[in-house]
Amino acid sequence: MDDIGHDKPDTNHLRKCMGSAVVAIGPEKMLMLLPISINPENFTCSNIWLVPILKDHVVGASLGYYMEHIVPLAKSFKQAGRKVKKSVIGQDLQAHAHGLWGLLPAFCRYPVDTQNKFGTLTELMITSLKKYSFMNQNIAVALQVLVNQNRSVMYSKSDGSVSNGNTVKDSVSECQNVAPYSKKTATKNIKALASCSSELLHALADIFIDSQSGKPSYIKDAIACLASISNSSPKNYGDELVEEEVHSLNVQGKDVHRCVMLELASSLVVGAKADLIDLIYNFVVFIFQATDVTAHCEAYHTLSRILQEHSWFCSSRFVELIDLLLGQKSPADVATLKNRFACFHILIVHALEMNSEEENTKAFLMLNEIILILKDAREEARKVAYDTLLFISSSLRNSSCTTSGEAYQRLISMLTGYLSGSSPYITSGAVSALSVLVHNDAEICLEVPDLVPSLLSLLQNKALEVIKAVLGFTKVLVSCLQAKDLQNFLSDIISGVLPWSAVSRNHIRSKVTVILEIMIRKCGFSAVQSDIPEKHKSFFKTVLQNRHHKSSSKEADTNDTVKTPADISPKRVEKPKNKESASVPERNSSVHPGKRKGERKHNKNPPTSSRPGISTGDGGGREGAKRTRHFEHEKSIKVRSEDGWKKKNFNEEQTGGAKRKTELRNVIKKGKAAFSRPSSASKLHKPQKAWKKQKPNN
Repeated sequence: MDDIGHDKPDTNHLRKCMGSAVVAIGPEKMLMLLPISINPENFTCSNIWLVPILKDHVVGASLGYYMEHIVPLAKSFKQAGRKVKKSVIGQDLQAHAHGLWGLLPAFCRYPVDTQNKFGTLTELMITSLKKYSFMNQNIAVALQVLVNQNRSVMYSKSDGSVSNGNTVKDSVSECQNVAPYSKKTATKNIKALASCSSELLHALADIFIDSQSGKPSYIKDAIACLASISNSSPKNYGDELVEEEVHSLNVQGKDVHRCVMLELASSLVVGAKADLIDLIYNFVVFIFQATDVTAHCEAYHTLSRILQEHSWFCSSRFVELIDLLLGQKSPADVATLKNRFACFHILIVHALEMNSEEENTKAFLMLNEIILILKDAREEARKVAYDTLLFISSSLRNSSCTTSGEAYQRLISMLTGYLSGSSPYITSGAVSALSVLVHNDAEICLEVPDLVPSLLSLLQNKALEVIKAVLGFTKVLVSCLQAKDLQNFLSDIISGVLPWSAVSRNHIRSKVTVILEIMIRKCGFSAVQSDIPEKHKSFFKTVLQNRHHKSSSKEADTNDTVKTPADISPKRVEKPKNKESASVPERNSSVHPGKRKGERKHNKNPPTSSRPGISTGDGGGREGAKRTRHFEHEKSIKVRSEDGWKKKNFNEEQTGGAKRKTELRNVIKKGKAAFSRPSSASKLHKPQKAWKKQKPNN
């Protein structure tokens, strides 16, 4: 290793070999064989390359060895760095010192002497926290490793309180070869950690409060770990927090300071006893009453942490909590709204499971606010509301409570209760809420038989906002249900949505078209056609033809039974003008057939029922008249001359023969070309199926 150098890539195998040796014989013996040292005369270092190997492979070592050997070695490197004259060498020595200090988390992986040495280590940690800021993260991570590993022995691995995403790995791969603690040893270690937790909590809290460049998450996580194993030791410190706030109402920057206090308080929630929880809750209430909205985001977050970790608090203070929350205005910023709805989530689940009249009334009030946010103009706010509904639904579905099934039914009943509201705003919001739940779990429609009919009945509403929401729900419904289950609702869906196929505003006709296409794809052409009323047959035929043309152009999957030629009659393909008659109002014979191609040239896409503004059925109504007037203007047609095909414009006042004669005279005067015989004009009318693909021959 000395000859090759530590920066060469071919040292990987050597490093793994040395790492295995560290696991096998321990760091003490390894450092006896290959001691890390510094020459005081020329400041050269020996075996310093071992430090990163030790950091990754030490496990089951001794805290005493770290304090008695590693720490003095680190101090010697630090002192040498101050004496050296060359700044580069001095910086290297300081970095080596920091690397040796940074071995603390590694020596905290299942140490063999925690209960005997942790008191001494605590004194070293507190001193280092005050003197060496570079040690803050190492100490915070080391504490989390010690707490989590011992608790993992005492409690099952499924205990969510054991996990912590911000800690370093509890072990390296070689830790599998190390025998874990016995439950008796882990219990003694936890007692030793708890006995020193008060001093460490104070030191960590001071660092967290005084931190100028953000609030490091690892400090909060370390505080949470220590608080979870403490008895009531954090209580006195919590009292100091509240008393300090009461006496600092007039201090400049008090809101920023209170946010820091709330962050700290939220980290104390996990594992805290009842008296400390009451104290933190009182602090939250104080923040809501004494400050503006600046600190409310952290206040909501702290309260949600209390409700998540301590279900007894939700039960004992339910009415008080609801009054506190509903007494606050709905926040304008999304971050605060998210934390507020996190509180709503837990309280609504509790209310639905308890099923008392008073609690159900309170749940209605909270749901009302969530539904209103579903109609918010901000996409981020709507997403928060959608997520909250899904969290509530998931909590009720996965709850171990014996009444969770009934509670879920009550949630659906509450939401359907909003459908009969007088405000289209609230009604459409409730429909959107039900769409979210159905998209997440389509079985709702089968478990609550009246749900789909109740929503489809809203299609008789006159409010366009409600209609759009119900059509959106219907699209989600037909997309999520299995084909066999969708068959049960086909008739109701078809009779509900088809009357809106004549409305082109807000893409309503296109929404109906998409719903029909999904049903055809899932249930088959015949099953859907059998329920189509006679007056909507032409619209359905247009939808089918449009679907066939799209599938042909995109070379869709031939296994799709709806798109096979068997479902589309040959007559429909050979005579595409039927599609024109279904989409464009039929006029008298003065409209020459040759103009149809001109119309298609003017409108590059052939008219279909899915395009807003194009009438279907008999072609009547305002859209049909508007389209007719549009085609009563100048038309364009391709004609063949000696120079090739040219596009010529004609006025509607001229009949078909007069137009050709006039154009012929104009061309002769210019001396460019002569038209072919008039009979050849009939060739301009091609079948609609091939009008896009066929190219004229020169």
